[in-house]
Amino acid sequence: MSKNLAWLLIIIGGICEIFWVSGLKYADTLGLQALTGLGICISFVCMLLAIRAIEISVAYSVFVGIGAAGIVLAEIVVFGAAASWLKITLIVVLMCAVIGLKFATSDKGA
Repeated sequence: MSKNLAWLLIIIGGICEIFWVSGLKYADTLGLQALTGLGICISFVCMLLAIRAIEISVAYSVFVGIGAAGIVLAEIVVFGAAASWLKITLIVVLMCAVIGLKFATSDKGA
């Protein structure tokens, strides 16, 4: 598997994580609960496949960073949670740290 495909899988998995985490809280019917379960499966299969080509520490950090930032933004935009400058700033710092970790990782060991 190419590294580009692995990164695409990490992004897809992270996006699916946003949906299934939202589903844990908001799925109140069997159909929505089944979609939540499907999201869990898709996100973890993407992660399992991607770590074959990317260092697990970096892949997992990016995966969780996408999910964490995405769920906070979804709570604000979709579900009407309160937004603050501090919350937005912390999301930006989180994403900068995840991106920095990706660039700080050498391809020599891979």
